[in-house]
Amino acid sequence: MSSPATVPYGVFLGFVTKNIPPLGFPVTVTHVTGAFWGLVALWTATDFYGADLLVTVLAMVYPAWMSYKAEKSGSYPTQWIAYWIIFAFLYMFEFLQFIVSSIPIYQTFKMALLLWCMFPTENNGAVVLYNGGMKPALAALDNWVNSIKAPVVEFPKDD
Repeated sequence: MSSPATVPYGVFLGFVTKNIPPLGFPVTVTHVTGAFWGLVALWTATDFYGADLLVTVLAMVYPAWMSYKAEKSGSYPTQWIAYWIIFAFLYMFEFLQFIVSSIPIYQTFKMALLLWCMFPTENNGAVVLYNGGMKPALAALDNWVNSIKAPVVEFPKDD
């Protein structure tokens, strides 16, 4: 196994393995990761103080960093463009507070959806949701807007 400092959650894993008495089984990265996400899910499901802030930070920091890295390298992967479109849709949906407040554990669902959308694989949630439903809907909306778009004011032309 690699050293605790080289794996995700390495500092926390090192602290756990040094300061927790033996439990009868080795504490692994899987245990620490499961405990971390389990506590985050419990925190958001109970809508405890700061759950909205926690979900917002989780939903913005990593995707913003990866978008910055993509822009810096000159590549624009579809995943991050689709992610921000989905994020914007959810942000606008949350203005319908009467619907959001009637969904039990909404913050937990939102967090799980956005984590699935930012998961670093080729066909993650952002790509699946965007290509499957949002892209056709946005294309139809674009066609509709273009069909009704008419100049509001026509300026006289210079002769």
